[in-house]
Amino acid sequence: MEQVPQLLLVDGDPVLCRTLAEYLHGHGFSVTVKYDGETGLHHAMEDAYDLVILDVMLPELSGIEVLRRIRQQGELPVVMLAASSDDVERIVGLELGADDYLSKSCNLRELVARLHSILRRTRRQMAIERKSGNDTAGLSIFPAERRATWRGKPLQLTSTEFNLLEALFNYSGHAVSKAELAISVLGREIGQYDRSLDMHISNLRKKLGKLGDGRSPIQTVTGAGYQLIHK
Repeated sequence: MEQVPQLLLVDGDPVLCRTLAEYLHGHGFSVTVKYDGETGLHHAMEDAYDLVILDVMLPELSGIEVLRRIRQQGELPVVMLAASSDDVERIVGLELGADDYLSKSCNLRELVARLHSILRRTRRQMAIERKSGNDTAGLSIFPAERRATWRGKPLQLTSTEFNLLEALFNYSGHAVSKAELAISVLGREIGQYDRSLDMHISNLRKKLGKLGDGRSPIQTVTGAGYQLIHK
């Protein structure tokens, strides 16, 4: 039986909180509500939640500051809610590591869909890390922040290298063809003598180094493409 997702909703509007909590309860979520930033931050840090829904404008401590402090401690998924459509607020929130940013007037079905999408991504990442084994257990991808860590240390990746590593990560344990990688990562088909994809693979291999048995985490599968291995 699938575990009920545990959500922390932090918003200073009791009416909105009641509406959201009732709707989310009806769609299979367990919701804890807090009404100010200080209390919300304490619960986010001390209790085991799967995701935080966080108002930008909060009493005691702003939502942006709560997000910043959460990110200092870890990668707990955070969805920001805002009453306004201010692009600057949205950009700041995303730059600080918010997983998504929605208007309070958004369709509630859309909110539920976004929450499920984030939770699926988080659980897939955790499942990959659990079955990784010692050699590559340290590889983590954080799409919203466009960053990756390897054995606890940040990887210095170009934009293309990040896109390529993310694509391989999403298909961990399975070979991905060069043609598919070229379209999804480079945005184009590659010709017979085009070695640009191979060059990016080579750079990634150098940055990842070797596994304990001397192999690269990115393997060439003859006739099939490339594969990120975890054993």
